[in-house]
Amino acid sequence: MPRRNSETLEKLHDAAWEIVRENGPDKLTFDAVASRVGVTKQAVIYWFPNKARLIEALVRPALEAEATAGREALSRRGTTTAAIRRFVDALAAFHMSDLDRFRLMYVTPQIGHRQGREGSVLTTLGRIHPSTTEMYDTLAARLVDDGRFARIVDARRAAVTIHTSLLGLLLRMAMADTLNAPLRHRDDALVEALIDVIAPKAA
Repeated sequence: MPRRNSETLEKLHDAAWEIVRENGPDKLTFDAVASRVGVTKQAVIYWFPNKARLIEALVRPALEAEATAGREALSRRGTTTAAIRRFVDALAAFHMSDLDRFRLMYVTPQIGHRQGREGSVLTTLGRIHPSTTEMYDTLAARLVDDGRFARIVDARRAAVTIHTSLLGLLLRMAMADTLNAPLRHRDDALVEALIDVIAPKAA
């Protein structure tokens, strides 16, 4: 039985990310990670009892980094409209800089998942990660303070919708990138169009 130590875990984590970057998320398997690190498949399973746990270990820091980027964009002074525009722009830049990471966060966990499969539910599936919840709450608070919504629950729904709208656009980009079939419009132009719909500039 391998000894539990942070060095082994770090090697497994780094190897998993290397596989995702070099070959794409669908090539992330226990055998591939074990081969890259030079350990047995059972050694990987010792740390990650199923693939869901392995993906979750990679996704968790990414979700926290995404939320940090969103909260930082909202923390600057200015109008709520400007804050929303910065928020969407910051998250778009975060994900467009690494579409493999985006696919791992929001696409790969969905493939082949069945409720209760292997007794696990990923943070991106069955529940919202706490850092994402905090990001939504930060945006919702801006919307309430601005007077756009009287109730925090309505503002929070709007915050989730803003984030989800961006994720939908990014999914299109990630699919086009995977198929090597560029979209008709430039990625930055599509993001700008979405921002203009969500938070139009004053005439």
